[in-house]
Amino acid sequence: MSAPGNTTGEMKTRQKAMAVMGNLIAVLGLLVIGYPLTPATIRMLLAWILIVVAVTRFAARRRFQRAESAVTVRSVPARSTDCGGFGGR
Repeated sequence: MSAPGNTTGEMKTRQKAMAVMGNLIAVLGLLVIGYPLTPATIRMLLAWILIVVAVTRFAARRRFQRAESAVTVRSVPARSTDCGGFGGR
């Protein structure tokens, strides 16, 4: 009726095809799960980097800020309080 060698070869071919299909489904599943995760992870890492940079800049600014200015600023008296006619009249 049927040749045993032909049936065995067909079964091996189907097993290989099913293995390939199983691997393809697993890869597609990981892609579907991992695709939204990747941009979110990148955004989260970028946010943490920005937070660390902001805190570092704040700490450095406070550390190197002088207590008093080296420049002396004196007040100059105003000559006139007239706003050139645009005041509240």
